[in-house]
Amino acid sequence: QIEIIVINDATARTSALQGGQVNMINRVEPKIVDLIKRLPGVTIRNHAGPGHYVFIMHCNTAPFDNNDLRMALKLAIDREEMLDKVLRGYGSLGNDFPINASYPLFTEIEQRKYDPDKAKFHYKKSGHDGAVLLRTSDVAFPGAVDASQLFQQSAAKAGIQIELKREPGDGYWNEVWNKQPFCASYWGGRSTQDQMYSTAYLSSADWNDTRFKRPDFDKMVLAARAELDET
Repeated sequence: QIEIIVINDATARTSALQGGQVNMINRVEPKIVDLIKRLPGVTIRNHAGPGHYVFIMHCNTAPFDNNDLRMALKLAIDREEMLDKVLRGYGSLGNDFPINASYPLFTEIEQRKYDPDKAKFHYKKSGHDGAVLLRTSDVAFPGAVDASQLFQQSAAKAGIQIELKREPGDGYWNEVWNKQPFCASYWGGRSTQDQMYSTAYLSSADWNDTRFKRPDFDKMVLAARAELDET
């Protein structure tokens, strides 16, 4: 018999493992991996998968309905720094779309890199003035608050002011995610590209947390389901 217990708080989850209340936990915070390794009888299993950590923007809500502002924020995030300092190397670089090398039909595209000069250009072109509010929480993903602070610092070098609001873990998934226009979040990934796109990117998807709605994209996803040629 296997009993699965939901423990959203990272500290409580780790304490349960240390105290012997549970035999296994997931989503171990990278910053405490070395500490967990020293616990007697505990083994760390690291496996690459389709999960990914994100800062989602509602692209139908001002000011994020402006593509130049969204592009400025994409260019203002130092992914290498986050991978090194927040994930401690336990991950790979994201590239602004939800499919990575774990998927069978993954096609590599040019990696978007941190470029404060280009970010500044697009930010100025957007016409936006003032701070943008980013909501974050410890429950969004392991290291989300630290990652948000790094985002704030790297964006500042491009002249973009990000205001952080640290939300409590209780209610985050009901009151913030999929409701507020800019927040930290994560996806566990799906077994196929179609499942990932259908769950979060079709115009009709209930969990379309970016409000990405493109009829032409919808048609391509539906057409791909009937495609037999994998090349």
